[in-house]
Parts: sequence; structure tokens; C-alpha cells
Amino acid sequence: MTASAVRAPRWVVVADDTTGALDSALGFVGAGSVEYRTAGTAARSDADVVAVSTGSRALAAHDGPAVQRAVAAAASSSARVFAKVDSTLRGWPAEHVDAVRHALPRPMTAVVCPAAPALGRTVKGGRVLVHGEPATRSPAGRDPVAPVLEDLLTRLFDAPVVAVEDVPDLVGIRETVVVDASSTEELDALARLIDAAGDRVLPVGSSGLAAALGALQGGERSFAKVPRVAGGLVLVTSAHPLARQQVAAAGDRWPVVAPPAMDAARVDHDVALAMARSTADAAALLLRDDTEAVVVVGGDGTDALLRALGASGVRLLGSLAHGVPWGRVRGGSRDGLLIATKSGGFGDPETLDRVITTLTKGP
Repeated sequence: MTASAVRAPRWVVVADDTTGALDSALGFVGAGSVEYRTAGTAARSDADVVAVSTGSRALAAHDGPAVQRAVAAAASSSARVFAKVDSTLRGWPAEHVDAVRHALPRPMTAVVCPAAPALGRTVKGGRVLVHGEPATRSPAGRDPVAPVLEDLLTRLFDAPVVAVEDVPDLVGIRETVVVDASSTEELDALARLIDAAGDRVLPVGSSGLAAALGALQGGERSFAKVPRVAGGLVLVTSAHPLARQQVAAAGDRWPVVAPPAMDAARVDHDVALAMARSTADAAALLLRDDTEAVVVVGGDGTDALLRALGASGVRLLGSLAHGVPWGRVRGGSRDGLLIATKSGGFGDPETLDRVITTLTKGP
């Protein structure tokens, strides 16, 4: 990449985990080229949209300075910033947003709506629901690594629920507001107001709001055709029970690299992170020159694999299924390798099998 090719991105997505960064960044594909950048790399990007992950969701305590450093490294004074939080509020969403806000060069009103209706995640009365159930009572509330501790956004962010049409009048007046959304149409209406407010607003949400904002960026949402691959490797680092079900349903179609099954009660933050890194290192060693694709289940594993390969990031190109973006590894020992990612708790038991089928069938 020449110096002239480097330019300031139009949008920067700051997420608390890698799969979330990739999934939400894909919503901005209409704004131009989209790239996930590995934290700590010296590489600069020529992408129109850059996504970074702070990796803070799985930490035992939130690391605000690390979030601020990530924002400072990725964002320019002209870039708009999207603060990505988990659609079920796992991890440290309020602390994440506060750290992003303090890293920005000017005050902004945070508009919070983590709804992702396509995934069954909605916001009603300021409370995050998963298929109609409060998030704390859903499987996300029992996550062994980063459980949902609070699903009432008004309490979590100390902010009121406001009607979408009232948002413009509160920009610059309130530090944070919460907006309900139960449908794609409601997210679209909110996105139009956020887009019109420009850099006076810090949008806070998940893939739902990201896609709604991305659709307003002036370009056509066009994904690359999925190439056909002869075979690949599956890397699983998520401790979520659904991830195990998906691996079992996929059978032995592709080799699977995964840590041994563990009792959820024994999996804490440090253990989960250590497992992800060691498993990703093992997968990197097993990637042969003729391995055409890798599917990674788990955010920590995605970041660890990219680091093990010495990669600077991933250029995002399309989607294999809702919540399963794919792209090409940039830099390192496997530059150009097709990589697809998904969070461990996403989908149904057949999701991984369908992803492999899509890749082996091609366009």
C-alpha cells in the first residue's frame, strides 16, 4: 500500500469483541470498502470503514484506557464513530461506551439502541429482550465468561427512554438517551435521525443499528460472490453450549480444532482467554498451504488466530448467513486466506453445517 492510498476512514466501528466488530462493520458495506484491523498492529488502512475490537467483553474488569487507545489509533478527527455493544448486553457495555466517549475529540450525545430484530433482540420500555424474554433470564444471562448483569438500559446507562422523534431536540442537551425498537423499520427511523445529526451523536448499538446506518451512506449494499472452496478448517473457541451443538451437527466434513469440553462453572475469564489463544495457536499450525478457508466460532479465537498468523486484519467482502461475515486475511503468513466468523451463541444447531455447505457449493 502506498502512502497516497492511505486515507482517513469515513466510519470507525469500536466493538468490545472481534466477531461483533466484524458483523457490525459489514452493515456499513454501502459506505465503501470495510476492514477489520487487528489491535496493536502498525498497519494503516485504505478502507472507508475500519472496525477494531478492544477485547474488553471477556475481561474480569473493564480496561477503559485500552478502549481509549483503540479509538485514538483508529479514528481520525473527520471519522464518525459507532460504539458497538452486545445485543444482549454481555460484558461491560456502559463502561465501553463511557471509554469511547472520553476518547473522542468533542462532546456527543450517546443514542443507545442495541436492538437486532433479525436475531430476536428488541428493546421495549428501555429493557433488552431476547425473543421476548429479559436478557438476564436468557442463555446470555448464564454465559460462563461474560454474563448479562443488567438488561434495563435506563439503569445501566442512567438515561431516560425517549421517543425516536424527540431525539433531535435532546442532542447536545442530554449526555445519553435510550430508544426502544422492535422492528427494522423502527431502527431505520432512528438511523435517519442519527445520520442527520452528524458528529453531534455517538450511535450505540449492535448489528441492527449498524446496518440501518450503513444503508444511508450513499452507496449500494453489494456483497462479493462467495467463492467455492474444496475444504477448510473450523476453529472453535467459544464456551457456549450452542457452539458445541453446531460442531456436532456439522459432523466430520471439515477438521475441527477446539479445546476440550469444560464444565461451565469452571470457565472464568482468564481460563476462557487462555483456551482461546492456545487453541488458535494450534489451528494456525494446522493451516496447510492448500487450506482454502477457515471458519472461526468465537470472538477471542478470531483475534488470537489473526495474531498467530501475523495478520494486520480482514478485508470484509460479504455474508454467508445472517451474522456470519466473510472476508480475506490481510498480511501475515496466510495473506488472502478466506475467513468467516460467528459468535458462539449465534444461530441454531445447523448454522455451522449450512455455512460449510455454502462455502463448498460456491456461487
